[in-house]
Amino acid sequence: MEFIKSNSVSLIEGMGMPTIKQIADDLFAKSVLSDEEIDIIAQKIRQDASRCLIHSILKKGERACDLLVQSLKKRDLFLYQNLQGYRAAGETTQEDLDCLAQDLMDFYQYPLFKKFHPLGEEIDIIFDLTTSYTDTLLWKKDTRNIRQGQRNLNELLHELENPCIIEGEAGKGKTTLLKKIALLWANGEHPSLKKFKLVFFIRLSGAQSGLYETVCEQLLTEDYRICKADFMKILSSLREKALFLLDGYDEFVSQSCQEIESLIKENHRFKNTVIVTTRTESMSRVRYIGSLIAETGDLSKESAKQLIRNVLEDKLAKGLLSQLEKTDFTSQNSQVENLMKTPLFVIIACAIQMGEPTFNPHTQTILFSTLYDLLLERNKPKIRDIRDEDFLLSINHCGDLALKGVFDNKYDFHPEDFFHVKEKVLLATGLMHKYTVQRLKPVYRFFHKAFQEYIAGRRLSRLLTSHKDEEMAKGFSYLKQINNIPDIISAYNNLLLYTCGSSTEATRTIIRHLSAIHQHGSLFVLCAASDQPLEIQPMKNGRNGQDEEGLRAMATNSLVECAASFLYESVSESTVSEDFEEFFHGKSLYINTQSIPVYICGFFEHFSNCVSALELIRLDFWGCYSGGDVEDKKRECLKTNPWKTIISEKAVALFFNWERKLQSLEIILRDFNRLEKGDIKYLEKICCSASSLKLHISKSPGITGKLKEVLKSCKNMQELIVASTPLSTEDEQQIAAMVVLKTIEIRNLQNESLSGLIDGIPDLVNVEKLVFDNIKINEATAKKLAEGFRNLKKLHVLNLTNLMDLGDGMTHIVKSISLCLRGLEEIHLVNCCLSGTAVNILAQNFDNLRNLYALNLSDNFLGNDGKEALHKLVDSLNILPKIKELMLPWEDKLNSCLIKLLQQLERMPQLTKLGLKKWTITDSEAGILGTFFEKTFLTELQHLDMAENYMTSDGWLTILPVLPSLQKLTFLDFSRKQNFQPSSELVLSLCHMITQLGSLQEINLTGWQFDDTDCREINSARNSCRNELQVIIS
Repeated sequence: MEFIKSNSVSLIEGMGMPTIKQIADDLFAKSVLSDEEIDIIAQKIRQDASRCLIHSILKKGERACDLLVQSLKKRDLFLYQNLQGYRAAGETTQEDLDCLAQDLMDFYQYPLFKKFHPLGEEIDIIFDLTTSYTDTLLWKKDTRNIRQGQRNLNELLHELENPCIIEGEAGKGKTTLLKKIALLWANGEHPSLKKFKLVFFIRLSGAQSGLYETVCEQLLTEDYRICKADFMKILSSLREKALFLLDGYDEFVSQSCQEIESLIKENHRFKNTVIVTTRTESMSRVRYIGSLIAETGDLSKESAKQLIRNVLEDKLAKGLLSQLEKTDFTSQNSQVENLMKTPLFVIIACAIQMGEPTFNPHTQTILFSTLYDLLLERNKPKIRDIRDEDFLLSINHCGDLALKGVFDNKYDFHPEDFFHVKEKVLLATGLMHKYTVQRLKPVYRFFHKAFQEYIAGRRLSRLLTSHKDEEMAKGFSYLKQINNIPDIISAYNNLLLYTCGSSTEATRTIIRHLSAIHQHGSLFVLCAASDQPLEIQPMKNGRNGQDEEGLRAMATNSLVECAASFLYESVSESTVSEDFEEFFHGKSLYINTQSIPVYICGFFEHFSNCVSALELIRLDFWGCYSGGDVEDKKRECLKTNPWKTIISEKAVALFFNWERKLQSLEIILRDFNRLEKGDIKYLEKICCSASSLKLHISKSPGITGKLKEVLKSCKNMQELIVASTPLSTEDEQQIAAMVVLKTIEIRNLQNESLSGLIDGIPDLVNVEKLVFDNIKINEATAKKLAEGFRNLKKLHVLNLTNLMDLGDGMTHIVKSISLCLRGLEEIHLVNCCLSGTAVNILAQNFDNLRNLYALNLSDNFLGNDGKEALHKLVDSLNILPKIKELMLPWEDKLNSCLIKLLQQLERMPQLTKLGLKKWTITDSEAGILGTFFEKTFLTELQHLDMAENYMTSDGWLTILPVLPSLQKLTFLDFSRKQNFQPSSELVLSLCHMITQLGSLQEINLTGWQFDDTDCREINSARNSCRNELQVIIS
């Protein structure tokens, strides 16, 4: 009894649940514990169960305690020896480490691990890691989700960094990849794995307790010879030489196992090497912690064929391969090949081939649907004794379980989930599988998460199209939970895909639901308090109107892409494409030609009227991309193609269609180091498909001298943007000849004179927006440009930025635009040698610019005559009734101008942007500015630039506390070039301001010197904001 008392804490912490159950059974056999006591212990969690057992035995006297000690010695010798002092925890030996490694190797080499039923035991397909595995193609990616190049498994392991995150869609082989790594280590077959002393393959969906407990449950035994303390000591000593293969973070309930969550996200504490897999929709939860990020790619056609040969017997394999070959020249070829790029779908096709030799796969839904029907057909004879109504009830309940599980993120089910339902039906048909090994109560699962999502989608489709009011209401109650765009494009994307694939009528309902969400705004989410009905609230986003517009466009594009995939999945003889046209009207779609999804091809083929309804299609071409991203068939076509091209023929096929005319097409050419004649012809074919055309060219020296040929074929071009791409004189002259152009932007051409374009400026009479940024213009060219501006009567936006060595040229430009261009709405003259004389001329002619709402003269030092010019500018601001954006130049002494400016701003409540960069504001003037902001004259202000103003902490303390009165502020720039040490009081004031400005998206504090405690407080304040806030600190 004394032994148990003195070691009670260690016993409670050290005994695993299997040990507790075994000891309890021993004591029950000795009549020490009753049935009721056994049941009470079994119902408790591990530590409570051990505590209950020990306290019960202590109450029963010396004999009961002796029997417990005897049972402990029998059931957990190592814990017993530790408590007796024979072996202290932490005194692990090399023998222990070797035994642990050997036990893991043995486990990975057992048939139970190497061989498994990928579709469940009811489908007689066995996948063998030794003979069936085909090498997985991986894409290395950066944290911005941009592909950096292809890798195979050997290369990935050679370049392995810690932690490594592997993402991929359902069925792409992530689990098989990790199991293969474990097997390679166990067999000692891979040189990059020999540095690891221990390798642990863990299914995160089955992690229910601590790290040690999970390893024991899944890989070893519950009462393993090494106790938890020793195990953790081993991990600590091995550091990066222990490799954890953690599979399925998307199915991981982190609250149930904080140790594994810390192993992933706080790896610096454990220092063990970690590879984590997750589905793409959950990648945002772990992307930020990845040192190496990889995405599972598509199976090549040859790999898919090899997988079929490995899985099926020769006769069936030849049959399926023969069917695939027959589809090579049919309209469904791309659809079939797309399905064959996913290992899971290849395996399903093999399973169907075993029962339906004439089956021809078309979509993911058809693949799963055929498998589902095959399971029921083949296995229904096993349950002849089940009445039809009970059978139907069980099947419907299976759908309800799957559907509720998707919304609850639940993939393990328990006996209580089958209340009033025949468990036998679901198990006998193979729809679900039962797992009982080393569990207190059985667990039921679908063979794959994607299959659960299919059954959930199938059920939701039937609920939404049911003629029973109760079932339809149930379906819509689920649909209402999908109430924002992130849910549609990630969390519930597969569910909606399979719902649409199961019924055209359900597709109509889903598309109407998407339309209703979009009508509330692309970035809106539904919020509800417990005591209030649902109401629509906009998310805080964007630091200004342009940013918000960009985010809305991205969200809308994602929604359109999802809708296109849903429609493609639902294509059938009963599909009426006109039913969906309204949804696409006025929206845009982005297509990256590096990888055009098959559903986009299907959308263009089957829903041509919906494509024509789109307001804009953005088509992105990349000149430098890996040939590995080109499909096998395309490579074969290129061998016989008489045109040598970089641009994809697949993209041309989408757009070159005599039956369809697009509204507007935006073509983006990036990183073209060469442009072949065939490419120019392809561009012509694509461009002629749209009534309006926009062309953006970036970092493409291969287009120099050939742009003229491209432009000649683009008669309907409205917008041309050229960045970091040299232009020949002929190119420039052709641009000047495009008199229909409404927008011209030329950026980053410091080595070019643009004389050919400048000479033709007077002819571009339809131009509404003109941007010259960081180009080489001298004084003579500027004067010529000024003359040309006089003809641009339709010009609304003029942006001249980073233009150096203009001499007095800018004065001539300002005179021309202020006298002749009365329709100007935006003038941006930024860092372009603006003089006091030029500003004076501009201010004198404000009367001609009454439509102006944006005036940006920032980053211009006005020089000797700057004071008078700035005073004139400020005095004349009242002439501009529509002004919303005001970014001012600077001169040496601005003190006398600030008060006059603030008086003018009192009459501009509509102002959204204000720039006072380099205004040399002192502490005393900061007080004046603070008082002004406190009076909330500028209620609409969103953007405030006070960079490079050198107030002390006292000066800033008069401004920061009053800024929360400007509740629409989204962007603040307080940066400075010289180092600034803020006081502790100022740091706290900054934190208060951050928490009180709910719309704030970015604050630039470059040059402010913060210590660790300052940064901790700022991060705490930032994290307390509901919106995403970027704090820039040098």
